[in-house]
Amino acid sequence: MIAKKKCAIVLKTYAWDSFVQLQLQRLQSTFPENDIFISIDETNGFTGTIPYERVLRTCNADMLALGFANRFEKGSLLWWNADYTHYQVQSRIPDYDYYLFVEYDACIAGDGTRLLADMIADEADFVSHPLDAGPTWYWHRFHTGIYPAGQLRASLNCISFFSRRALTHLAQRRRAMSANMDETGFWPLGEAFVASEVAAADLTFIPLARYGDVSRYSWFPPILSTDLVLPQSGHTFLHPVLDQKRYIASLLRQTHFVRHYFMRGSMLRRELRRFPGAVSRRQLYRAAMLRAAERLRQICGNP
Repeated sequence: MIAKKKCAIVLKTYAWDSFVQLQLQRLQSTFPENDIFISIDETNGFTGTIPYERVLRTCNADMLALGFANRFEKGSLLWWNADYTHYQVQSRIPDYDYYLFVEYDACIAGDGTRLLADMIADEADFVSHPLDAGPTWYWHRFHTGIYPAGQLRASLNCISFFSRRALTHLAQRRRAMSANMDETGFWPLGEAFVASEVAAADLTFIPLARYGDVSRYSWFPPILSTDLVLPQSGHTFLHPVLDQKRYIASLLRQTHFVRHYFMRGSMLRRELRRFPGAVSRRQLYRAAMLRAAERLRQICGNP
C-alpha cells in the first residue's frame, strides 16, 4: 500500500496579535486534516507567549547559522530573502513530503484537502503565482547579471507550495551562492531566485491560477479583513488581507493615493472616511514625503 503524502501548512508572520490569530483560525478551517505550524520572525525581539503547540521561532542569526549569506539589497534580510525561512522550516520539520507556506496577510478559501490532493496529483514541485519578469518589471534590470538571456523568472510567493526536493535544491543553491557571495554583484530577491532556480533545475512549476481564482491576489489594493466575504465553492486565493491598522498603512504607502488625497472624490479620501480620526493630516504629509523619496531613488536606479 502506498503511503499517503504528508503536507505541512506553515503560517509565516513577524508578529502575534488578534489578527494573526484569526488568520491561523482561517487556515485551520481550510486545512482541518493537516499539521499547521507558525513560523515567526523574532529578529526585532521576542513576540511573547503564543497559545499554540506548533511554533517555529526564527531570527536573522538563525539564517546565518544555517549558512545563508547576510545579504540583501533593500528592507531587511528576511523581507528580501523570504525563502530563507522555508529552508529552516524544512530542516526543523523534515518528515513532510510537501510544504505550503502562507503569509500572515494571505487567505485561501475552499476545500484545502482537495486543493492539496490536486497539487500532489499534478506532481508539482512548486506552485506559485508567476510574475512577468520582462523588462517592464522593476527588478528586471538588477537581475540580468545573475539570470541572463531569458533565464530570469519571478513569482509572487505569499502563497507557495513546494515539494521536499524543491526546497532541498533551493537551499543548496542559496548556500552555494552564499559561499561565493563576493562574486555576486546584486543579491537576488527571493521572488526572482526561487522561480528562476526552479526553472533552471527543470522542476515542475505550476501557476497558482490552475487551482482557483487569483483575481484578488496581488500587492494592491488591500482587502480589509472585516470586509472579507469568502466564496462558498471553488478555491480562491487572496492577498493582502489586513486588519484596520495595517490596511490604512498599506493605503498610505501608495504614492499616487497619498498624492491624490486632496483631490475631491479620491479613493483614499473615501476610504479614510470609514475610519474617522484614524489618520491625521501630518501623517498624510509624512507618507507623501516618504513615498516621494522612494520614487526618487527608483528613478535614480537604486533599489
